[in-house]
Amino acid sequence: MSVDTAALVIEAVDQVHTHKARSCTDPSCARHAGTADCPPITVSRSPGSVLGEAVAEAWHAAGGSRLDIPAGVVAALALWPQKSPGAEAADTIAAYIAAQPPRVLVRGLADSANYYWHLRPDLWTTARPLFDWTREDLHDTHLAGVRAVALATLRHGVLRYTGDTDPAERSRIDLLSWVITSLRHHHSRRSLGEYHTPPDISALITTMLANDGSTEARPHQRGEWALEPTAGTGGLFRSAAQELRRDGEDPAKRGWVMLELDALAAAGAAVNTLVWGLGPRAVVGHGDVLAQPDLAEETLAQARDLGRHRDDIVKMIRFAIATRTTKQLLDALTASR
Repeated sequence: MSVDTAALVIEAVDQVHTHKARSCTDPSCARHAGTADCPPITVSRSPGSVLGEAVAEAWHAAGGSRLDIPAGVVAALALWPQKSPGAEAADTIAAYIAAQPPRVLVRGLADSANYYWHLRPDLWTTARPLFDWTREDLHDTHLAGVRAVALATLRHGVLRYTGDTDPAERSRIDLLSWVITSLRHHHSRRSLGEYHTPPDISALITTMLANDGSTEARPHQRGEWALEPTAGTGGLFRSAAQELRRDGEDPAKRGWVMLELDALAAAGAAVNTLVWGLGPRAVVGHGDVLAQPDLAEETLAQARDLGRHRDDIVKMIRFAIATRTTKQLLDALTASR
């Protein structure tokens, strides 16, 4: 068992038993440091461009300079696990999140992302550049920025977009593309050669490919695989998935392989894959397809390996919890005699 794996198992077991013993003193723990006083906030379902600009303005007004933190806040909120039909619980959840103290908020955002580790460890691994900051000891400026970005994102309706049980509703827009594009200034976009495809253009390209330029739709073959070697945050596949849904097909039955050179964009694509419900055969690889011609195959192999690794860790955590619980029971019985 590696050092990282051992630390993960120990942390999981300690958290379970700390709360069972009611002895937690962690200032970021929502169970004892959070608040249930959650006044309502005004929420509107803003266009993606407006939400992206609001995030960028909130972050820079708070003195922030990094890109991973504000983009990660939006990603974690987009992943928030609780979904409801028509996103009917979105405003209530938004009020709860907005009311939490900054360190509790950061922990909640981390927990939102970590929830998906047991579902798709490969996508969680690719998405880590958006969430590694949650493990840092953030200073007050960053904490203020996290809160400002969270409030802006919630007020502009992130949960109304991504809090629905219907993946078609969650796939209406590519929020992370708008956010990352807004956060990057013009010079950095040019230096990366990164220009995200506007959603209306993505939809047009998808329609043209689906119809082969004719007026009659081409029948889709179930089980097909699609490859996008310069995926960005996955906007082209979002449009393709919506096109399939309109044709009565579940895109989760397809295979989707997204490859992207930029780590932050690849992380956004991994998050979007979960938000949009692209299914168990959708994978995202980070790397240079020109320098790594086998990147697609390597990405698929890594997804399988990480799935097996996840299964091993879950078994170890369950065994460790059961062992420690048994020891505590035996110690209690011994002490009572």
